[in-house]
Amino acid sequence: MKASDLSVGIVIPVRNGARTLAAAIESVSHQNPPPSDIVVVDGGSEDGSAAFARTFASVRVIAQEGRGLGAARNQGIRAVAGEIIAFCDADDCWTAGALAARLEHLAAEPSCGAVIGQLRRTLVASDKATPQQASRLGRVEAAYTPGGLMVRRSCFETVGPFDETLTVGADSDWFVRLVQSAVRLDVLDETVLLKGVRHTSLSTDVATYRRELLQVARRYIDRRRRGAP
Repeated sequence: MKASDLSVGIVIPVRNGARTLAAAIESVSHQNPPPSDIVVVDGGSEDGSAAFARTFASVRVIAQEGRGLGAARNQGIRAVAGEIIAFCDADDCWTAGALAARLEHLAAEPSCGAVIGQLRRTLVASDKATPQQASRLGRVEAAYTPGGLMVRRSCFETVGPFDETLTVGADSDWFVRLVQSAVRLDVLDETVLLKGVRHTSLSTDVATYRRELLQVARRYIDRRRRGAP
């Protein structure tokens, strides 16, 4: 199978992200080959994010029905067209060639259900990082985050949707379930994502993040004990 035989739909969740949304949309829409569909899921923004997204001819905008980032991702998955699904958060950007690198891998490896590349953390313009965030700026690491992921739609039938009861832990929970499942996940050497770091990001809610990661870990252990995927 050739990469040109596969259609790619991209989901961009946003809530009050008008300041960075243009860069995110342009980074995915200017890929070669271009995506088949781009859906922005607006979570009740009060800064005009939805109206701004509608100025892009290549973008469809839908209003979020549920609550939280997991709900936005799930709604986007249902709405977007394409047998291959990818994500880009409103304060992140894809690198040039990010789509092609992952799509060509999936086309060449039909037994591979999901692929990630590498990410590099960058500071969102005019924002200040916490000391912990600052220590990770510029670091390149495997992109175990939706923005680094490209996945066959069929894999969600095995792994399941994002957990809408979690907030900052929803992404980690989904990746744990992916790794624990029978779905083959490959990791590329290419840097595909510039991960935006901002002081107000969800992951700076340290107490909630730790609590939900502990919950994710307990679920993982429970599934291992039960022998469940």
